[in-house]
Amino acid sequence: MLTGRDGTFAEARAALVRADGAVLIGPAGVGRTALARAVVADLPPRLFATVWITATEASKEVPFGALGRLLTGGHPALHPALVHSTVLTSLVERCGPARTPVLVVDDAHLLDGPSAGVLLGLVQARAARALLTVRSGVPVPDAVVALWKDVGLSRLVVPALTEAEVGALASERLAGPVSRSTTHLLWQWTGGLPHLAVALLDHGQEVGSLARDSDQWRWRAGLAVPAQVADLLDRELDRVGRPGEEALAAMALGGPLPLPVAEAAASPELLADLEQLGMVRSEERGDEVLVRLRDPMLGAAVRRRMSPARRRRIAAALLTGARQATPRGSHAVARALWAVHAGQPVDPPELVRSAGLCLYADPAASEQLARRAWQEGGGASAAVALSAALAEQGRAVEAYETLRTAARDADTAGDPTARVTVGVALAAHRLWVGREPRQAYDDLRRLRADADAAGRAELAVAGVLVQLFSGETARALASARQLLGESLPRGARLRVMLASVAALVLAGRTEEAVRVGRAVVEAVERAGSSAMPQIRGMAGAAVALAELWRQPTPTGPVSDPAAGRWPLPPDPLVSGLSPTAWPLFDGYAQRVSGDRAGAISRLRDAVAQQAGGNGMFRAEATGWLAVTLAEDGRPDEAEAVLRAHPVDAVALVPGLRPWALAAVAAATGRRARAGELMDEAIVVAHASGSWLVELGYLIYAAHLDPVAGPARYADRVAEALVHVDAERLVAAGRAVIALAGRDPTVILEHAHRLVDMNMTGEALKVAGEVGRRAGVTDTVRLAVDLRARLRSAVREDPARVAGLTARERQIAGLAARGLSDREIAEALVLSVRTVQTHLGRAYRKLAVTSRRDLSDALRPAG
Repeated sequence: MLTGRDGTFAEARAALVRADGAVLIGPAGVGRTALARAVVADLPPRLFATVWITATEASKEVPFGALGRLLTGGHPALHPALVHSTVLTSLVERCGPARTPVLVVDDAHLLDGPSAGVLLGLVQARAARALLTVRSGVPVPDAVVALWKDVGLSRLVVPALTEAEVGALASERLAGPVSRSTTHLLWQWTGGLPHLAVALLDHGQEVGSLARDSDQWRWRAGLAVPAQVADLLDRELDRVGRPGEEALAAMALGGPLPLPVAEAAASPELLADLEQLGMVRSEERGDEVLVRLRDPMLGAAVRRRMSPARRRRIAAALLTGARQATPRGSHAVARALWAVHAGQPVDPPELVRSAGLCLYADPAASEQLARRAWQEGGGASAAVALSAALAEQGRAVEAYETLRTAARDADTAGDPTARVTVGVALAAHRLWVGREPRQAYDDLRRLRADADAAGRAELAVAGVLVQLFSGETARALASARQLLGESLPRGARLRVMLASVAALVLAGRTEEAVRVGRAVVEAVERAGSSAMPQIRGMAGAAVALAELWRQPTPTGPVSDPAAGRWPLPPDPLVSGLSPTAWPLFDGYAQRVSGDRAGAISRLRDAVAQQAGGNGMFRAEATGWLAVTLAEDGRPDEAEAVLRAHPVDAVALVPGLRPWALAAVAAATGRRARAGELMDEAIVVAHASGSWLVELGYLIYAAHLDPVAGPARYADRVAEALVHVDAERLVAAGRAVIALAGRDPTVILEHAHRLVDMNMTGEALKVAGEVGRRAGVTDTVRLAVDLRARLRSAVREDPARVAGLTARERQIAGLAARGLSDREIAEALVLSVRTVQTHLGRAYRKLAVTSRRDLSDALRPAG
């Protein structure tokens, strides 16, 4: 519970040892009491003695009530003038004459006035030192305020924990690393209050919401109120009274409310009181002010106390307030949900639109809206929306049956438009859930026979997406360009443009991809930023992927910490959560920059996220994680990932599976097999028209064999460079060509260029090649120095960085421990000549010339 409190702990302890004491101030649940206990427990017992007093609401009503245990004569009969001396005598008796009394007053804001006056007098007279805990945002007795304003007690604010501190607390509590997405979620749910965080962690373990996945703990469910804090939150709610709880209930049901709507549900004075108590907070968002609850945990507690009748009444009041305040269209989802809760009629198209807007932020709410739309006669579009919400929650069978029912209804009605709408959704289900892209494309093609012109256009748009995720980059790009030459509805046109952006990135035309992607984003923003959030999010992700290969430090897309498989920022009006970095992109970007540890952590998140719902990027998450694990010398873990989450036929990036298998083969010393698999991946990428991917594979393959690889692949790298304008990847490709030229000075220049492009991993590989050239020259020494600095930056295993095989690492390690060639040969049942051959190769790769230098060269950096 003291995570993140080291500084405050030290200040409080110093204030007690060297001065008159301290006051710890912070919100409820921030850990003031735990901090106070730790501080006094650390005081030298031969010098200090502690007396603990807890003020309560009950003791506040009685004069000297908080000091009752120190008034040996019984405070009801004791004259007020004698209280000070009686308390002082009691302290001396309890603490002894040789030790300084430390009076700890927990919840000092609840002290009755007379007790606060006695406390002030004791500290002023230097008869005792004091450590107080005070809740922020509540009235405090004047005598307590005087302790820090006039007497000089240190006033120490105990803030909520930062996100990093919540992560450290969770890791300590769970005795293991916690995924970054889970950390972000815990931090937002609890508002950084350690008491709530600990309770949620314990509750999650107990009910199975928090589970260990591979080497990380991950939260796998929605927010719940743990029993151990329910009473605490209930007491908080009881204190605000009925009007205050009604106002809180409105925000719990409606999410962050525009100020005019909030003031329709509660008076401005009441809102001000709740804000002072720390129950609500306000913030500016654009040109409006939103009022929200302190944290989602409080909202869950409020909803838990809400009866169906009360929910209906509050939802109706919110609707009335919204109509009077005329909120902007971005509040459409909230209005639709209020109408459903209030039992009021809503047009099915509005329900369907709102279900789509909150599909990824709150799929349960999306299901509720879509189901109501279907029940109200919303037809095929409502069924498709309901199926999407069910699939997003992992209920694939229900999603499929919903679509089958809608397809039968469309056939019965003889409605060709409905047939196409449902047929496209069924093909998408076959693609994303069934992972059968060829069958999905065949389904779309069969539907064309009975479709009208508009239907055929919709089917063609869906077909582009299937082509794109079947590894047919060039075909998808050609189809998209043909469609963009035709007349399409706005939404369909934007989807085709989005598909073309992704295809352009894969084809290596990143500059054009950025231009088209930004046009998509601008078009969506002109239509209203909340009108098509999925398209806007995906377009932003496509632009970020293009910029990843163009900028040393690209800005990545963000996602919802609770449903992070989509590059879509959460709508604070729906989820109440702020965004986090999209794990899939973030992990891949860290891999490109050479941060394997960070990449592995984020890609594990991505694999878990993509495994549920419509895992559009399931293959990419799995493949990238397996490759990074293998590169990090963890081939067993890489193989386990590939077994648990096989790379299937649905992939945006062609050739992922052979690449991942090649990385595993290379990590286990099977270089020849790794080369064969990389050649397979290169052929797949070339056949798809994905020049950017092909160039990446060629570079990877060239480094598998540091001697022959660059020369073998240099010409093909040069050919691919003609088609690719991605500056970072181009720099890595040119470095391979330089390696084939074997000029150490030129190679070192390219290594520095890669450092400038923030590609540390590639720079390490290239710098390592310099050390393999014959002789020890100034250039080689510079390369060794560069590698040492880069290793320090990324904390790499130098043997792995230098490209030592498993046998070379084994023999070099034994040599570094002082074993002779013969001793190594006997230990490994090898000939002395074989040992000397492997050791000589290790020397060249590590750029050392003797056993004396070997130990330092093999020592991990950091």
